[in-house]
Amino acid sequence: MPHSADYALQIAMRMERLGITFYESMVAGAGNAPIAAVATMLAEQEKRHLWTFEKMYHSLPLEQCGPKLTEDQIAATAGKFYKLILPTADEVRQVASSGDTAKALRMAMQIEADSVAFYSNMTPAIPSDIPVIKAIIEEEKKHLGVLRGYLDRLGKPASKTGG
Repeated sequence: MPHSADYALQIAMRMERLGITFYESMVAGAGNAPIAAVATMLAEQEKRHLWTFEKMYHSLPLEQCGPKLTEDQIAATAGKFYKLILPTADEVRQVASSGDTAKALRMAMQIEADSVAFYSNMTPAIPSDIPVIKAIIEEEKKHLGVLRGYLDRLGKPASKTGG
């Protein structure tokens, strides 16, 4: 299914909001200072991503703008994406309560790698949409790189997580 630049950005903004909620929930349920610190950092990065995507969305040329998606339309798409990419509440609780900061970082890296794959598989509606979708992918890759850096500082291998 072809995706327009504004459609992709609306999905990206929704997913960043879900990511913020996800990481803030991890903070609340951690009961472990290192995990809470990592989750707080991740929530802040998601907020920066949201700001970046909002800025991109509001700077689209008129010819790339379409109708604003309804919450139901975004939720339908994000819901599928959410189920494919974000871990379950039980998985989050398990990682948050484990005290294993490296495991939390690897979980976050997997989410980002899956996000990159999701956006990479989007088919642009028109050629001028390609740079916007590529920019979304690059932002997600940056986040993945930051996470990899944090994991490297812990001295833990990033395993096979993509990106």
